[in-house]
Amino acid sequence: MSRPSRRAREALTEALRDTRRAAGLTGSDLADALGSGWSQPKVSKIESGRQAVSEAEVRAWAAAVGADKQMLLALRARADQEQAAFRDARPAGGGMEPHHEAYAATEAAARVLMSFQPHSVPELLQTPDYARALLALAGGSRGQDADHEDASTVIAARLRRSAILYEGGRSITILVGEAALHHLVGSPDIMRAQIDHIAKLATTTQATIGIVPFESFPVLVQHGWDQRDRIVTLETSAGDLEIADPVEVARYEHWTQLLLEHALTGAAAAERCARIISERRSPSRGVRE
Repeated sequence: MSRPSRRAREALTEALRDTRRAAGLTGSDLADALGSGWSQPKVSKIESGRQAVSEAEVRAWAAAVGADKQMLLALRARADQEQAAFRDARPAGGGMEPHHEAYAATEAAARVLMSFQPHSVPELLQTPDYARALLALAGGSRGQDADHEDASTVIAARLRRSAILYEGGRSITILVGEAALHHLVGSPDIMRAQIDHIAKLATTTQATIGIVPFESFPVLVQHGWDQRDRIVTLETSAGDLEIADPVEVARYEHWTQLLLEHALTGAAAAERCARIISERRSPSRGVRE
């Protein structure tokens, strides 16, 4: 299951705690200074993120500890935006469904979808054979699911999700690092079919599909990400990490834009795919495929 990262909320609670400590006050001291409606347990719950804090309470807190009111209010606004993003991303009636079904629901509801993967083909672009080969790898994409569910079920879910590439009314940008097209996943035939599939998608779908080439790589990142509206998802070996802090999300949006400016899209992407397929067949590579 995804693990939401409440970075904005954590920044707010840390700032509240730090300002209290800087003022030399204990939780009980602050509660006494704030007066009616406050107690040490309430201060503790706010500082630990277990209780939300209102704008009026932030103003009162800042006055009591002599802190920068505008700084604390700005952090609270970020935390509110983060909370709204997580709330809006959950489809009505959604429960503890498998992550690929949850992804399908959030993708269907989203107006903006962005994805970048530097080392493997993004899920929405995968062929069934490539997906199966990737799932079979140690630590492969969504490998945890493959341990518990039949791989065919996972692959079928991905294929259903990929239909969104042909739908209008959304902004969809999917970028893949060229390195992913040179890795051998499965077999040479599987890779040729996968690369050819990307070439077709780049020229026939409503989405912007691009290849970030070796010769032009503007962002130093060690991982890929998916974005659905205001939620960025990072896949880790311990599970998915969801980020909705607007400052962090804006950073990933900036990185995506930089990558897109350097990416080969449309016919240029198809041409690069054709060149990679040709190079894979060439004896000059040292190993004939």
